[in-house]
Amino acid sequence: MPKRTYKQHCALARALDAVGERWTLLLVRELLTGPKRYKDLQQGLPGMGTNLLADRLKELVEGGLILRCAHGYSLTPRGAQLEEAIIALARFGAPLLGQRKPDEHWSASWNVVALKYAFNAVRAKTLEGVIEYRIDGSTVQARVDRGTIATASGPRWNPDVVATADGDTFLGIASGEVDPDSAERAGTLLLEGSRRVWRGALRAFGPG
Repeated sequence: MPKRTYKQHCALARALDAVGERWTLLLVRELLTGPKRYKDLQQGLPGMGTNLLADRLKELVEGGLILRCAHGYSLTPRGAQLEEAIIALARFGAPLLGQRKPDEHWSASWNVVALKYAFNAVRAKTLEGVIEYRIDGSTVQARVDRGTIATASGPRWNPDVVATADGDTFLGIASGEVDPDSAERAGTLLLEGSRRVWRGALRAFGPG
């Protein structure tokens, strides 16, 4: 079947021709954290059929956005340019989240992108440090350097503070519905390391 196109001489239309199909940007989201094997992509995209995943991978390879590599699939430099658009879309969608429904999937690994769209550079202009989040067995790090941020899936840098919590506690803190101090007193949040960096992270990534 020929690929659908808007048939418009417009940069936005061309972009949507390339990445506007269902699941495509979520597939790119998975690869923003580094190369993934096919089965890793399946795990990170619950609800996406294996045939559809194979089709999308084929389209993105042919479009020059991803490539086959020794570790499975990875983004090309052209594909990596989509990160800015994905973060902007995620920032737009954040106010639409509401409470997580029982049938909605959530993965701690998605916080590699979530931390970037939640980041407030103005509030973080004096913050320097590495914050490590351990959530439901997954590790995500954020390295903040006076208004700039880099994130990583898994341990990459030496952390200044480590925050360990379950997914519901983390989502509650991120949305402002759970008080971090109360969570720590209740034992649902464990902190190890610099309190100064932790307080700075709460300001940098907090709601509002």
